[in-house]
Amino acid sequence: MNVLITGAASGIGRATADYFIERGHCVWGIDIAPMEERSNFCTFTADITDEKSLLRVRDTLKDIRLHAIVNIAGIHQMASLVESDFASMKKLIEINLCGTMLVNRVFHSLLQPDGRILIVTSEVATLDPMPFNGLYNVSKTALDTYAQALRQELNLIGQKVITIRPGAVATPLSNGSVKGTADLAASTVLYSKQAKKFSKIAAQLMGKPIAPKKLAKLLYKAAIAKHPRLSYHKNRHLGLVLLNVLPKRWQCAVIKLLLG
Repeated sequence: MNVLITGAASGIGRATADYFIERGHCVWGIDIAPMEERSNFCTFTADITDEKSLLRVRDTLKDIRLHAIVNIAGIHQMASLVESDFASMKKLIEINLCGTMLVNRVFHSLLQPDGRILIVTSEVATLDPMPFNGLYNVSKTALDTYAQALRQELNLIGQKVITIRPGAVATPLSNGSVKGTADLAASTVLYSKQAKKFSKIAAQLMGKPIAPKKLAKLLYKAAIAKHPRLSYHKNRHLGLVLLNVLPKRWQCAVIKLLLG
């Protein structure tokens, strides 16, 4: 089985690459960070938002037929939507959404006629946003919608698109989100009081992270299953799910009570 994985240098991407390799499959890894090649693991240092960079990778792989494209690369940012630097806000959207769209567009020509594309979004993609996590939520909700749209199209030609929606995973990205909350509390002018309170409860709101290998196992299952589900959830946070059941006005009241 030939698999292309983005974000393969660390976290979920690295664990997923390892999981496939340990089971005898060939992995082509893409990441902006350099990676060490090893048996059944070929690496490319490339920016998924740079089309020329990805086209060079595709030209190298032109004789390979991929069984799966696994989209994992992404970043996180805690942000005040009316205070944050627009360039950094735009960068998050470009990586989390546009980068995934570009990867699938560039490498689709290498995908087997019965191949599949896996897209890692987030548990927040189907939930109403929390304050200060809105930018990330926007990117993942849009990515989830893109996955559904791509599923409708590729289904017409016999290819599958599978959405993976994980909760907290013990990766540099999840660790960085807690730090990002603290940084926001130190930099915001409008929400100094609220952001400090949010910073104190951020870890609780994230839930207990699972090991990346557990999500890698799910991705592998989705990649090889004869009849995979259209979407998978892993490590959902019950508190966030229950909050989302409330009417939106009640949600606002609860969050204001906690942070106001």
